[in-house]
Amino acid sequence: MNEVTHDVPNQMDARVKGVLLVVGAYIVTIGIAICIISFAIMSLADTHSCSVMGRAMVTLWITIAVEFLASIAVSGVITWRIIPSSAGRLAVVAAQSVALTASYLFIAFGLLVAFNC
Repeated sequence: MNEVTHDVPNQMDARVKGVLLVVGAYIVTIGIAICIISFAIMSLADTHSCSVMGRAMVTLWITIAVEFLASIAVSGVITWRIIPSSAGRLAVVAAQSVALTASYLFIAFGLLVAFNC
């Protein structure tokens, strides 16, 4: 009976670690994306050319997409080490992927509005 009671807290710890990983990685990834966008907007403040703005927007889309994919990959590697079950690993990576995809669509639309010519 002691083995069963010791397994449950360990599983709970893995779940809590998974949730903390998703939330922490999401916050860090969005923070980095905000910094990248802020620096791009500050560097293009004097430029009002639509061709420059268009290239900057595409560059930002690609940069942020690569950053989000790298975040998912790093979280996947960390998840592999801290969560023992395959279903738990998949749930953590899927949760972060869904959150970052929704955020990417929101950011891409925001950049379309911000760089409107």
